[in-house]
This record gives sequence, C-alpha cells and structure tokens, in this order.
Amino acid sequence: MASKRLSVSLLTLACAIAGPASAQSPALTVTLTGQTMIRSDMRATAPDALATISSMVTGADVVMTNFEVVVAEPDQPNAEARVQGAGFLAPPEALDAVKAMGFNLISTSNNHSADLRIPGVLNTLREVERVGLPHSGTGRTLAEAAAPAYLETAHGRVALISSASGLIAQGGGATPTQPGLNELRVSADNVPNEQDSRRILQSIRDAA
Repeated sequence: MASKRLSVSLLTLACAIAGPASAQSPALTVTLTGQTMIRSDMRATAPDALATISSMVTGADVVMTNFEVVVAEPDQPNAEARVQGAGFLAPPEALDAVKAMGFNLISTSNNHSADLRIPGVLNTLREVERVGLPHSGTGRTLAEAAAPAYLETAHGRVALISSASGLIAQGGGATPTQPGLNELRVSADNVPNEQDSRRILQSIRDAA
C-alpha cells in the first residue's frame, strides 16, 4: 500500500526559567494553538470574532500559533510573485490582527510558507518584523530559517524552533543563499533526511 504524505509543522519550545524557583513563584504558562489560516485583517472584517479569540488565548506568558498563510502585497500575485500550491494568501495587516488577538510568538514554517514563492517568504518576514512578533521557521537563508526565536517573559526565556515536512512546494526550502523555510525532507519511504535532522536537532540543543 502506498504511503500517504502529510504536511507536518514541527515545533519545539525550550524554556529557561529565570531565577531560583520557589513555592511562591508562579509557573511559566503557555497557550499553544494550531493553524492560524487568517485571510484578512480581522480587526476590520471580524472584530467580534477577534475579541472572542483574544479572550480565549490571552493570559499566558507564551501565546503561540502557526501562521499558516503567506503575506501578499496589494499588487500580488503578479509575474514576479506567482502563486503555487493552494495559494493561501493574506494582506500585511493580517499580522497586526494576529498580534491584536494576543499572540506573542509564531511559527512561519509550514506547507503554505512558499505559496507565493520567494517574494511571499520575504513579505512575511518583513511584516512579522514590522509588528514585532518573535518568529521562527523561515528566513532569508537556511541559517536564519533554522535559528530559534526567543521570547522574554516575566517567568523565563522561551525559545521556539520551527520546521515543516511533507507537501512542501519545490524550491520552498531555504538554502545557504536562498530564502525559504526550515524543511525536514523525507524520502518516499518516510525516512527523514539525515542532514536536515542533524540541523534541526542542533538548533534545539543550541536553544536549550
């Protein structure tokens, strides 16, 4: 029977609690959500839904999500930024909405990271940096895509390492000189690529 290829986003949180622990010190709290497939600026298009989501996720030290779309500029797609795959695109303001919901740490590595090819990767990086959200999983180079994101909280420092595997568009993975995502390649018989595995595990060790 042929094996099924699935798209998987792989996320690792490494927590370092600052200072000595005590019975009176509250623990670091984490809220994790799955895919955020937001296609508009929900502050304008769905403010009631945004408020509901915010009430559900805020309150923890870490509020993390996987940003499962790619940012497109108003004139995109175009000849220089062509759609591939499902074409899950969002305006730049979608990340303002994500931040307004209360998320403070995001992964950008998934099977839609390259839906607008390299221009989309660069758009998303520019916008997450503009809104000031720590992020990991894509980068201008492979080293940047594999690097952890760090979030300083009142109860400790948290690192996020993100990668994705399966159903990644051809050329979506970052290289030493090309923007893209931190891809874990898998063979047809579901064996992880040794080089990718070593890189991801080393990122986890470096962040711990």
